Amino acid sequence: MRLRPLWLSVIFFALAGCENEEVLPAEPQLMVDRDSLGFGLEFDSATYVGTEVTESLYIENRGQMPLEITAVEKTGASQFTLALPEPLDAGESLTLESRQHTFIQVAFKPTQAKDYQGQLLIKSNAANTPEKTIELSGRGVSP
Repeated sequence: MRLRPLWLSVIFFALAGCENEEVLPAEPQLMVDRDSLGFGLEFDSATYVGTEVTESLYIENRGQMPLEITAVEKTGASQFTLALPEPLDAGESLTLESRQHTFIQVAFKPTQAKDYQGQLLIKSNAANTPEKTIELSGRGVSP
């Protein structure tokens, strides 16, 4: 008879620990860690002409159903280059299961001392944003 209240206490505390978990929506949700990538603009600095700097964009599925990223397109200055996850680089779609993540690497290599602009367009089956735009900006300076 004494074991029964002990087991009830263990079950109660186990269930109470699950209460703080985030409940995800059923549909796939595209979440990125930022809406823009700025190269050398944060502290009024810049990137020397001819040198390359890299930033990573974090992408996560915050839904229960799989997120399918069908394309990542870059427009704007050619000084921005992408390193995509393997399936996207091969022209195929990338599937992220619930809470799974990936990274897109963006490199900036200015060829002149001036400001550069561009955009990334991420296309997916996300319910919250099927097309997500990420602004790219960078400044080149002479050494």
